[in-house]
Amino acid sequence: MIPAETEFVIEGTIYLERIHNEGPFVDLTETYDVVRQEPVLEVKAITHRQDAIWHALLPGALEHKLLMGMPREPTIFKKVNEVVRCVDVNVNPGGCSWLHAIVQIDKKSEEDGKKAIEAAFAGHSSCKHVYVVDQDIDIYNPLEVEWAMATRFQGDRDLVVRARAAGSSLDPSAEAGTHMTTRLGLT
Repeated sequence: MIPAETEFVIEGTIYLERIHNEGPFVDLTETYDVVRQEPVLEVKAITHRQDAIWHALLPGALEHKLLMGMPREPTIFKKVNEVVRCVDVNVNPGGCSWLHAIVQIDKKSEEDGKKAIEAAFAGHSSCKHVYVVDQDIDIYNPLEVEWAMATRFQGDRDLVVRARAAGSSLDPSAEAGTHMTTRLGLT
């Protein structure tokens, strides 16, 4: 018995000890992700209501990006708040909603930006670039973020470089096989 309003119910068993290739699939970076070994799902039954609607995500489209990036925003927010006052976080679609984070802080000292960068990387281990801005910048407006970088950022004092860092399998520019990358923080 299932509720009559339910679109689809897929019943089955997931076998953790049986694994099989998953992929290759286009992922949120709009590139192919690596083939992964994942547990097998054996489907026993599929039940649906009359005229059911099957909702599917288009890989790499905005809905996919939002569903991946949005849950990372609170993890970054929490970690940054452990070291400085974090106002807001945007894991934006321009960074595939996975590889970039824009962090808005209430800056009290010159070191706050760099502290926020390190905390943001701890809050999202796949993040490749972190941009830290002050409260007067709208982090949802890419032109304001770029303006802040153009007018306030100086590479010799405001750039944090973490070479040969563990990155994301979703980063097509990362080192093949190891996913090592260079992480950058700009404040």
